[in-house]
Amino acid sequence: MSKICLGHVFSFSKPIIGMIHVWDEPLSRQVARALADTDQLNPHVDGLIVENYGFGSKDYNLASADAIERIGRITRAISAKTKGLGLAIGINMLPNDYEAAFEIAKTCGGVFIQMDHVTGKFHRCQSVDPAQFLRVRARYPEIMVLGGIHPKYYQLVDPGTTITQSALEAQKLADAIVVTGQKTGHPPDLTDLRAVKSACPDTPLIVGSGLDSHNALEHLSLADGAIVGTAFKTRGVVPGEPINVGLVRAFVGQVAKLR
Repeated sequence: MSKICLGHVFSFSKPIIGMIHVWDEPLSRQVARALADTDQLNPHVDGLIVENYGFGSKDYNLASADAIERIGRITRAISAKTKGLGLAIGINMLPNDYEAAFEIAKTCGGVFIQMDHVTGKFHRCQSVDPAQFLRVRARYPEIMVLGGIHPKYYQLVDPGTTITQSALEAQKLADAIVVTGQKTGHPPDLTDLRAVKSACPDTPLIVGSGLDSHNALEHLSLADGAIVGTAFKTRGVVPGEPINVGLVRAFVGQVAKLR
C-alpha cells in the first residue's frame, strides 16, 4: 500500500483538525450550524472533520442512507465555502462506515477520512477486514486515512491486546494512527502515545481526544497532530453548542510554540 504523508494533505507541521459535529436536527439547521462552526475555526485550524454525531447509525457498523446523504450535502457546502483557503476537509461517518466516508470525501471535496477503528476486535461491532478494506481503499488512492486504535467507547474482546500490537497492525492499513482517551474530552495516556510512536516511528500519530490549551504542548511533543472538538466549545460537546473562537485561538497559540 502506498501511503499518503501528512505534508501532502496539511500545510503545516503538527496539524490541528477541528471537529464539525452534526447533530440530529432539520437539514437546514445542520447546514447552518456547520457553516457557522467553519467560520469560527477558519483560519485558525489546518483541517476539519465532518461527523454525524449521535444520529444516523443503521447498525453497529453502517450509517443510514439519510445520514450519508446529509453529511454529503453538508460537506459540499463546507467545501464550497472554504475553496481556495487551503483547509483540508475530512469525513468520519459513524459508526465506522468507511466506505461511505470514502465516497463522500471523493465526491464532496474531502481529502481524508477518519475511522474510529481500523484494526482490533470489539464487542457489538464487526471488525475491519484488512483484505476488504484494502480493496475498497484501492478505489480512493488520493484519500488519506486516519485510523483509530483502542478507541473510546469500544470494548476489546481480548482486553490483553496491547496498544503496541494494534498499532503494528494499523500501520499496514492507515496513513496515520489515531489514539484517544477513554471518552470524549479525555486525553490519551502519554504512555500509550510513547508506545505507539516507539512501535511505529515512521507512521504519523494523531491525538484524537482531550487536548486543550493546557496539555497541548505535552501531548504534541510526542504526537504529530491532533483532532480537537471539546476544547473549542465552552460547554463541551453538547447539542447546539457553538465554537468559541477565543478557545480556538488560545489552543493554536500553544501549538505555534512547537512549530
